[in-house]
Amino acid sequence: MGYSVRAGWAGIAGLAVALVPAAHLTSAPACADTLRIDTPEGPRRSIVLPARSQPAPTVIVLHGALNSAGWASWRFGFAEAAAARSFAAVFPQGIGLTWNDGRSRAAARADDVGFLRRLVVELVEQGVARPDRIYVAGISNGGMMALRMVCEAADVLAGAGTVLANIPAETGADCHPARPLPVVMFNGTADRTVPYDGGGVSPFNHGGIVWGAERTAEFLADVNRCSHEPVATDTLLGRTSVIRIAWSGCRRNATVTLYRINGGGHTVLGRRRILSGHARHELSAAETIMATFAGE
Repeated sequence: MGYSVRAGWAGIAGLAVALVPAAHLTSAPACADTLRIDTPEGPRRSIVLPARSQPAPTVIVLHGALNSAGWASWRFGFAEAAAARSFAAVFPQGIGLTWNDGRSRAAARADDVGFLRRLVVELVEQGVARPDRIYVAGISNGGMMALRMVCEAADVLAGAGTVLANIPAETGADCHPARPLPVVMFNGTADRTVPYDGGGVSPFNHGGIVWGAERTAEFLADVNRCSHEPVATDTLLGRTSVIRIAWSGCRRNATVTLYRINGGGHTVLGRRRILSGHARHELSAAETIMATFAGE
């Protein structure tokens, strides 16, 4: 496919300038490495936080549109949640700070599925990742890219987590995962960017049309051949309720779980306010997703 690795590992200092806004340089992980892969679209870099013992279970975290790998590596909680469970955490950067998640109206046109497949190969060959324990997680545009990886590259993954993301309507019919994967989703009912009940991605529907969150979860549960009816559990977080909807009895124990944040906006649960809407701190999307990956 035209991919080649140009450099093995280098310190993060040189990469941070390119990936992280100057105001946030001091917050970038100090002990990270970078991995550069040459692709037909040009060199691609990923921030790598290896586990102490290698190879290790590994999560690849995909930033949202117009964010960066550096931003995602310190802002959403995945780095800390991964380290606490002896996982490696990898933060690749999308070209133009976006991912080609399959929407025809999205800006990105890069072969991101090919790039992420190559990234998986390199992480295994470098001894960072266990080939049977590689997971993908993503926020917003990165979450839709994670769903595209479920559809097109399930053979190299062990599970997926999404935050503020649904399956694009135009790609759903072509989604045929190679095998069942456990999936954890977080969506807010008041999200005006990626609407919970589906519809146009704002502003002005320029991001195309997406399925609703529950339709997305039901589709994945059907793909995984989950035999039990979904069970809903209500948890009160201050004045906000979070409904955990879980499908079980699935092939390969590939459960599907949707956390519906009633009144939640386009915000990553458990972190400080970073996008739009209000975030709670009693439940963390990153901690919950990583706990699922770790089998807790």
